[in-house]
Amino acid sequence: MSYFVGFSRAIITPSLDRPVYLAGFGQNRRATDVHDDLFVRALAVSLDNSFGVDAELVILVALDLIGLARMHVLEIERRVREAIPHAHVLVACTHTHHGPDTIGLWGPDYSTTGLDPEYISWLKDRIVETCLMAASQFKSANLRAASVRVPGVAKNARDPHIVDDELTCLQFVDAEGEYPTVTLLIFPCHPEVLWEGNPHITSDYPGYLRQRVEAVSGGDCIFFAGALGGMMTPDVRDHSFEEAEQMGDVLAQRALHSLAQEQVSPEEGRLSFQRVEFSIPMTNPIFRMAIDAGLLPDFLQPDGSLLTEASLTKIGPAWLVGVPGELLPRLGLEIKRKLVEVGVEFPAVVGLANDELGYILHEEDFIYPENPFEPGDHYEETMSVGPEAGPSLMAVIWGML
Repeated sequence: MSYFVGFSRAIITPSLDRPVYLAGFGQNRRATDVHDDLFVRALAVSLDNSFGVDAELVILVALDLIGLARMHVLEIERRVREAIPHAHVLVACTHTHHGPDTIGLWGPDYSTTGLDPEYISWLKDRIVETCLMAASQFKSANLRAASVRVPGVAKNARDPHIVDDELTCLQFVDAEGEYPTVTLLIFPCHPEVLWEGNPHITSDYPGYLRQRVEAVSGGDCIFFAGALGGMMTPDVRDHSFEEAEQMGDVLAQRALHSLAQEQVSPEEGRLSFQRVEFSIPMTNPIFRMAIDAGLLPDFLQPDGSLLTEASLTKIGPAWLVGVPGELLPRLGLEIKRKLVEVGVEFPAVVGLANDELGYILHEEDFIYPENPFEPGDHYEETMSVGPEAGPSLMAVIWGML
């Protein structure tokens, strides 16, 4: 067998006994009910099921949330490592715009946070438990991989001529290579089929995507968002649940069909995880105002910069580049082209990985508006830490490669 994999999931839907402010659009969008539950899903991958200190163990975690600050991710990884010292943990959010405010920017008004500390504390407990559960139930598995273009389901609302419509698919299967145990999918598009008037908690199209894959394959499914910035958004008309289901079904069908055409890799399993910390100057005046108002934690270093990270996870023929925010597709496509140049068969970007810094733009595209509260075509700049985010990140990624 090439790999040992474990999978676990848990519901992370907040209780409506307390106010829940939905994140991603405007202020004071309070949840009225739950359309479908939000989940934490954890996939543990290793080449050795003995938990030996020399064994590589990577736990990939997907959350149905808008984003999660790095300070929370570091605490989660520290607690997981108390039980499994050599574990690497990658926590990425799907970026659904219909879950609780876990950042602090979408409360009842511009001066009041929407973040509930009790929920965040409970959430971190839930994530740690799910990680440890996934790593406690390894099964031997082989791997097959595929990638397929899925045109027509997403569009770039900022730069219509730059679109990444690639769906990256990894699937762990049993010894015979027939029964899927876990399917991992990556697609670059905001989970915002439902729009700003929606008061229902929902995972949006990723929920339908996972549901369909699991119903057809019989195995589990975990979904990650790719380079969804700029604005990679669903190409829909009515912003309805029916359209969210249709989008999820289309992606599921294309993923399963493409995987069915692929053979299980005959090679021995390959697995590694690398991360690099780096600093970015924080020049965004809105973010600084939010820090001063207590909406965001003061995560700045003494020199005014912030510390974040990028990562590279290699699983067989797939290389997954983890980026700490919403990378615009111009940069995402540039990363994947570079990976192809160095011989990677299945390159992918995992967005909002171990941090959420907002939009990350190419330096040539960064034009800060005169009035950030009326940004016009440059909204993304007002929700970015600054113009150095893109160049700093890309330099780190090139260094890892």
